[in-house]
Amino acid sequence: MSTAAYTNSTNKETLSPNEQRVYLELSKNHVMLFSEIAKGFENNHTARMAVSRLVRKGYLVRPRQGIYGAIPPALVGRKNYELDRYILADVIVRPGGALAYHTALEMHGVAQSYFNTVYAFSAVPKKKFETRNVEYVFVRPERLFGIQKIIRMNVELRVTDRERTFLDCLRRLDYCGGPEEYLKSVQTFHMLDFQNLEGHLKRFGERSLYQKTGYILTLLNDDFHPPEGMMSVLRKKVGEKAYYMLPRIVPGMGRLDTEWNVIVPKNIKELMRFV
Repeated sequence: MSTAAYTNSTNKETLSPNEQRVYLELSKNHVMLFSEIAKGFENNHTARMAVSRLVRKGYLVRPRQGIYGAIPPALVGRKNYELDRYILADVIVRPGGALAYHTALEMHGVAQSYFNTVYAFSAVPKKKFETRNVEYVFVRPERLFGIQKIIRMNVELRVTDRERTFLDCLRRLDYCGGPEEYLKSVQTFHMLDFQNLEGHLKRFGERSLYQKTGYILTLLNDDFHPPEGMMSVLRKKVGEKAYYMLPRIVPGMGRLDTEWNVIVPKNIKELMRFV
C-alpha cells in the first residue's frame, strides 16, 4: 500500500508509523479486538493513542467498546461505513463461539431472505446491541458442537454446520424467520450428512427434536431422500406426547400429524411453495 493511501482525502493527514502499523493489521483482519491490537505494542497507552487518532481521522470505526474495524482506503472518512456484519459477530464471540441460526443459513448460502439481525452462539453471556441498523443477538448454548470453518474476505469464521443449523433452526424457528423461511431455506440444502445429523440428535437428546426432525424429513422427502435406516431410528423415538412445531399456534390453525405426533400449522405444505 502506497504512502498516498494513508492520506485522508478530506483532511490530508498522513499517518504516523504506529498508525500505519495498526491500520495495515486491521485492513488485513477487517475487525479486531483492542486486546489483539495492543499485543503489537510495548504498552496499552501507545496502542490506545494510535487507534484513537485513527478513529478521529476517519480510518477506523468503533462499533462497540473495545472493538475496531478498518475502513477501506477508498472510503476513508465515510461516517456511515458498515463493517462486515459476519466478521464483526465472529470477532465478538471469539473464542468458543460461532455464527448460528438464520445467520448460519446465510453463510451456507441457502437463506431465502437476508435479515438485519445477526445471530451467534457465545460461550459467555453477552448483551445484544445494535449498530448501523443491524442488531446482534448472542445466545449461550448448552453445548457447542457441529462447527465448521468458512472463509470470508480471507478471514476464517466459525459457523454451525448444515446438520446443526438444520436442527438449531427447527428448535428455534423464531431465530430463523419462522416456518416458511425455514422450510424454503433448508429445502435448498438438498444434501445432509445423515450420520452427522443422527450424532447431533443424540447430543441434544430431545424427544421433541427427534419427532420434529422425522416430520420435516418426511415433508421434504423428495429433497433429502433420507435413508430408511435414519427414518427407522427417528420412528423409534416417537413418544406418546405431542409437540408443537411452533411455541404458539392459534387455536384452529394447527393439525396433528399422527405419524410423528407433532402439531403443525394447517397450511405448512403451502408454505413450502415458491412464489
